[in-house]
Amino acid sequence: MRWPEPENKKIPEGHYQFRLNREPELVPITITDKDGNKRESRRLKIYARGIGTEGEFGVVDSFVPWEDRYGDLCAALGVDHGRDIQMEGAIFEADIKYQTAGNDPTKSYPRIVNIVVANDPTPASGDGDDIPF
Repeated sequence: MRWPEPENKKIPEGHYQFRLNREPELVPITITDKDGNKRESRRLKIYARGIGTEGEFGVVDSFVPWEDRYGDLCAALGVDHGRDIQMEGAIFEADIKYQTAGNDPTKSYPRIVNIVVANDPTPASGDGDDIPF
């Protein structure tokens, strides 16, 4: 038996068209403010496929509601707040940039930044089953 080569593919920095490949999750979190008070909030966790000139890559990212990226994502996806929505399959464009972990400078994570509405609302690749009619 031969073991496969390790797959350690990281999504390269650059511009991508993203497609949400499952429904985002709202993950409960506890925030401690500068005065030491704790409060409950939620973080939006998204699962997407980034499609660009470097190929196609999976990426997971999360956003808290007070981040500019959260508002940009909502605007790019046309989120109508206060209504039930289905987001799986939604398309947007953005860049991938790596951010160093604050508590461990040897680690970095891909972050979705500069989020905009996709110029072409159809996926950059696929088998055509994603046509919304």
